[in-house]
Amino acid sequence: MVKEIYKERVKVLTDLWSKILQDENLARGDVIELLKESYEEKGIKPIRGFKAEDLYEKELISLYVVGKDGLGLFDDYRDIFNRLFSFEINYDDALKLILENKTLDAYEKLDRDKGNVAKSLRLAFIETVFSFKPEEILFNAIRNLNNTALDDLKHTAVSFSRFYTAFKIAEGIAEKSIRDKMSLEVMKKVIAINIGIKYPLPRQEYISLIASEVFNINQKILKRIFS
Repeated sequence: MVKEIYKERVKVLTDLWSKILQDENLARGDVIELLKESYEEKGIKPIRGFKAEDLYEKELISLYVVGKDGLGLFDDYRDIFNRLFSFEINYDDALKLILENKTLDAYEKLDRDKGNVAKSLRLAFIETVFSFKPEEILFNAIRNLNNTALDDLKHTAVSFSRFYTAFKIAEGIAEKSIRDKMSLEVMKKVIAINIGIKYPLPRQEYISLIASEVFNINQKILKRIFS
């Protein structure tokens, strides 16, 4: 079941799929604009970490996941997915290879671009955040990337682990399950143990950025928790 904190986001994405299925003339750029307009209308912000570029194009991964995993549209509307979400299909196929521990094959499929590798991890992350897949899927993908000999893949595993940790803490603050610095620090360590690789834990600034930019948490609340 989708968490309460994401229900409005998933509803917007679900409604957007209705528009996509009704208009066969939509191009990928049109969908990005519709997504941006829909989010802004509802006061929803894209899921992000430090980098702020191409946020709505990255958010197409969320739209893809809702269509494929949430609504089960992939088999019946494969032509639409191929036309509008070819990049996301490639990230998804690469993720399957990563989970099969064929990390070098996945890297080649993603044009040896660590940014694309991060997008494959983002796809797994969105599946878990929206409760369509268990968290262990993402953790296994991170571990498999971290166990390779390529620095690009190791770096991506480490940086995504830091992002995931910061995001889940920000989520906990938004859900009010994290109310003070002690519970925050405990959660950091629990998440790190669950992921199962060594990485630098996120600093206050990273958590604060996601809490404010994704979950609209007031800075006064954040200062109180961090103090």
